[in-house]
Order: sequence, then structure tokens, then C-alpha cells
Amino acid sequence: MGEDKEAMEKVVFLKTSHSECPKGVGCIEAEKEATVITVGNFDGVHLGHRLLLKRIRQVSQQKGLKSLVLSFYPHPIKVLSPLQAPCELTDLYERTELIKEEGIDSVVFIRFDKRFATLRAEDFLKEVLYERLRCRYLVVGYDWRFGYRREGEIELAKELGKELGFEVEEAQAFRINGHVVSSTLIRRLLHMGRLEEASLYLGRNYSIKRRVIKGDGRGFTLGFSTANLEATENLCLKEGVYAVRVEDHFLGVANYGIRPTFDGHKKVLEVHLLNFEGNLRGKRIKVEFLKFLREEIKFKSSQELIKQIEKDISRVRELFL
Repeated sequence: MGEDKEAMEKVVFLKTSHSECPKGVGCIEAEKEATVITVGNFDGVHLGHRLLLKRIRQVSQQKGLKSLVLSFYPHPIKVLSPLQAPCELTDLYERTELIKEEGIDSVVFIRFDKRFATLRAEDFLKEVLYERLRCRYLVVGYDWRFGYRREGEIELAKELGKELGFEVEEAQAFRINGHVVSSTLIRRLLHMGRLEEASLYLGRNYSIKRRVIKGDGRGFTLGFSTANLEATENLCLKEGVYAVRVEDHFLGVANYGIRPTFDGHKKVLEVHLLNFEGNLRGKRIKVEFLKFLREEIKFKSSQELIKQIEKDISRVRELFL
């Protein structure tokens, strides 16, 4: 639980009159220092996001402001239109760690609920950004919309910014090979098993960092002990078998899916580490996805499954050892 606590301590929510902070995480009333801010969901923290982060870091140094990223949790679509909600590339803790790795001083989340969704655009700019977070310079993406029913536009932010006393800078779309880099594009590529293309837009291999929980012990009975990871039923991954790297050191074979051979129903990520002995239960481990090997299929018997797992392990060794 120590690693869970350490991860949680990095997460800070802003307490507003419209939305309360979740239980068990840090909560602030307001920022004490003047800030340069960028706002967004930042799911995946891809190369387009990192360009925004680089820019607020530059402004921070030039103007002597604290760099701050303001994000929302859960994803607004989960609240406003749950059936259309996308899978998440990163959870709360992964997103925070990735943003902090870019040299940002502070990451602040607002709990997005139906009450907060009614906040008018002008009130968001004045009460949240300017008064609570002391924004003096705002950098936003080219398609940024905000406030009740997305009524706020960049021009409104610029106009109100002049009145209140903060500058607004609009960043242009970031493209690679003619494609606008976006979380939506990366989700689609991952769902198709196209890891190499997804990594091009992420600027790194796709990875998650989740806590190892108790599984049903079936991997052990098959002769391949596995680490089952928490909260993986909604990953943006194609169901199937992957070559992975765990904690930057250990190669592994991971299966993501319902495990149809055993009539499973819930999607689970389980990882078999090569050349590893030890107990990972309760620890948050990083799993980096290197290559999609094959789709998940239902085998006629456990023996057929064992033979295929042996083939998967041999292929991983051939590819990465």
C-alpha cells in the first residue's frame, strides 16, 4: 500500500463551490503563486500534449510564473454521455506522473460531475483560472472549448483575459505524417493492435502502471505464474497476446482479454515475467507494450493453451533477447 499512497500524494484536486474533491486524495482551496496554465484532459500525454507542456515551461521561466496543468477527472464524456465515453489511455496517477516528468511544477485536477458541468464559461475563467489558480498566462490548444455546453471559445478567453489581466496563447495543431496527433487517434491505433504506430504519436511505447492484485491462480496451475493487474477492464488495447517489458528490466508475455478458454467474461490483463522469481502482490508495476503477437482465441484444452504459451514465450525471446 506504500506505493499506492506515494502515487496518490502526487494527485491534487481543486476544491470549488461547484464540485467536491474525491475522498482520500489531496485537496487545495487555491494556488498561492501566480501561474502559467494549460487546460485539458491530457489522456496519454502524447507528443501534442508535450508540446503544450514545453511551452508553459518556457513561459514559466521567462515570466517567473509557476507552471500548472489543469485537468479533469473523470473524463467529461463519462459524466455527460456515459455510453459514448472512450477508453482511457492513462489513469489518474499515470497521467500525473507523465506530466510531472515533463518538468511541470504542479498538476491540479477538478472533479468533473454534473454540478460542475453547469459552470458558465465566464465563471470558469474568472473564478477557477484567474481567482483560484492565479492564472496570469494561459496556453491552450487550437480546438479548446470550455464551460457549460462547451459555450466558451478561445476568443472569449482572450477578451476576458484582457479585462482580468492574463494573456492567452493559442497553440496550433501538432501533426506527424499529415495526421493531427490526438488521444482519439492513439486509442484507435491501439484498438487495432498497431503499437508501433501508436508509439510514433505518443513519443514512447504505450505503457500502464497498475497495482498487482490476487488472481484466480490459474496461471500457476498451468505452469506460468502471472501478475494480474488492477482496473484494466477498460484499456485501449486489442484483445490478445503481447510482448511486454515490466519495470524497464524484465521481458514478459501479457494476455489482455476475457480468457475464453476458461469461459471468462471480464477483461483482465495478466502478465507472465520471463526469468523472474518473487512476489509482486500489492505493488504498482509498469508494463510497457512492445509488440502485438496474436489475437486471443479459445483453445479446446489446457494442454493446447500451454503449448501456445510456450510458443509465445519463444517468440518474445527471439524478438527481444
